[in-house]
Amino acid sequence: MTHHKSRIRKGTLARKEKEQADAKAQGIHLRWQHTRDVPSTGIKTRLVCDKAAGGELHLLSEAEHAEFLEGWYRREVKIIYDQVALDVDKTRRAALTINVAHPFYRDLGEPAVLSTSLVYLTERGATRRREARSVRSTRSGKEVELTRTQLIERKTWEDDGASYSAVRANGMHAHRSKNLAWIFRAHNDTIDRKLSEVEMAAQRALVRLVRLKKQMRVVDACRLVDGMPGLRTGSGVRAFRQLAGARRLAFDLDVPDPLKIMLDEIWSPKA
Repeated sequence: MTHHKSRIRKGTLARKEKEQADAKAQGIHLRWQHTRDVPSTGIKTRLVCDKAAGGELHLLSEAEHAEFLEGWYRREVKIIYDQVALDVDKTRRAALTINVAHPFYRDLGEPAVLSTSLVYLTERGATRRREARSVRSTRSGKEVELTRTQLIERKTWEDDGASYSAVRANGMHAHRSKNLAWIFRAHNDTIDRKLSEVEMAAQRALVRLVRLKKQMRVVDACRLVDGMPGLRTGSGVRAFRQLAGARRLAFDLDVPDPLKIMLDEIWSPKA
């Protein structure tokens, strides 16, 4: 456990445990940690997402932000839970099984509540599964052994019939993460609203150019869209981002600049 997780006031612990019990009884998700609960170090993110269990996600690091974007982009991921508290009785039982000392809160002498960064509910046909993701930041990219807490988390989730992965990410520095964030913001802006006639016209025009596989860069195709009657500057790029976010168009997410790729490098993802 990190230092800030090892300390908690008795009254705060009792309140949070009661809130968790009430939420569980109501069948709703209540995150164990909020962005305000951790020190001001690092980059924390709160964002609205249509896949979030509560409509909003609290990401406690850039590494969690990067992993969230990976889950959001996957079609089979239907619901995303954040900062999921694990049942203390289950984690203590798991710790005993694997012969690992369970963490305790400093000064209180009570077993600590462990939480997992992200949990995905996936659906492939009639098959539904849960995937737990424990996220840690790294700058080296080297494989690191699981921490004591992660070993307990893994055993707890596996005992509960879910898969578990420990993810290490170098924040939002990778081209892939930046590209996912770029299209996520555009797609998120379309949720719960009807697209305007201008937006739909721009999307139709861009899709038509992509299907023709013209030998031009995306940025040049977007400029052509901008120059069409009734459209304005920026319509093409916005259409490209919206279409990519909606999985109607796809490109290599590892490229440094999506606008510089050729139209024939874009494809339509399988449903």
